[in-house]
Amino acid sequence: MRITFLWRETYIAMVVYLTLSGLGFAVLLLLNRYLGYGVTSLLRRWDAVNYLAVAAHGYPDHLVYRADGAPDFNTLAFFPLVPTLIRGLHLAAGLPVEYGGMLVSWVAGAVAASGVHTLARAIIGCRAAFVCVALWACSPYAFVLWIPYSEAVFTAVLMWALVALFARRWGTAGLLCALAGTVRPTAVVLVGVAGLAAMAALMARRDGSRPLATLAIAPLGVVGSWLFLGSRIGSATGWFEAERAWNQSFDFGRATLIALRDAAGAHSPDVRYTAVFTMIAAAAIGTAALSVDRRVPWLLVLLVASAWALMMGTSGAQYSKPRFMLPFLPVLLLPLAAPLSRVHWQLRWLVYASGAVFAGWYGTGLLVQPVAAP
Repeated sequence: MRITFLWRETYIAMVVYLTLSGLGFAVLLLLNRYLGYGVTSLLRRWDAVNYLAVAAHGYPDHLVYRADGAPDFNTLAFFPLVPTLIRGLHLAAGLPVEYGGMLVSWVAGAVAASGVHTLARAIIGCRAAFVCVALWACSPYAFVLWIPYSEAVFTAVLMWALVALFARRWGTAGLLCALAGTVRPTAVVLVGVAGLAAMAALMARRDGSRPLATLAIAPLGVVGSWLFLGSRIGSATGWFEAERAWNQSFDFGRATLIALRDAAGAHSPDVRYTAVFTMIAAAAIGTAALSVDRRVPWLLVLLVASAWALMMGTSGAQYSKPRFMLPFLPVLLLPLAAPLSRVHWQLRWLVYASGAVFAGWYGTGLLVQPVAAP
């Protein structure tokens, strides 16, 4: 697999991404306004308010516990890079943290699109790589790329880390894996896969001792984030304690299966839950398709399969599960992008536009409207 980087194609990939994101975001804003909410309110929904709180006020130095002994909701569960970037924009440009967070996400999304195209181009060709970018940009959970969430930043670092791995730039790959570890805890999937790739290169005696750089550097970000956040409350395991408040623990899929059972037995199931479980199933089918596509390196198959297993096996809010797969979605889309690239461009753009409109509408349902229990 040969990695090449062409500026002109990169710019086009960014334009495709920004065009579709702009359409979806316009739908989200219009529906948000129709429902009587302002832009600032939209940008402070759910996880966004926690990133913005850290950017504005920093992390707390203690945990508050509820009557049952469990920690109360807190911002120590959120990794530091995204709020640091938001705070930097706030201090340097005087932007309110809400708009600084939005700008971080949009810039990171464009950088991510360039990485998606560069990686996909090496596997399925230039034309299909643009399709991969477009499908990712108009996917149902793409709305989290437009607001102060961490998915856009994580996707940007993830995609370029993969590009560096396949280009056998071991030092760069290690640094980008470490950077990913300061964005989201799901970086453990990338770190693990990068470590296996480095060990495979060492066993094959390729590139001398350079793969050791990836092995040594890649885990530093996620481990450093755990230790830094824990140090705020004086405990090496403080992050794991803070995470208990959000019910984010690995239970081998028990909570997911219970939620699926309850949703299936509900008299009036929430359509959003139906969409969530449909997307989870689609991701499983996509992973299976990826595994039999000989063009796709084993490294990417393992990455996506591990991410899916982590998503399924972790408890927490079920309706947010598919967004955890969003950074890995471009890899899942590789088998679909190639045949779609042969469809007439007008039909392709109709699909893209429809997807962007749906993402804006679906985002309204999850961000603005209350979510009922299944």
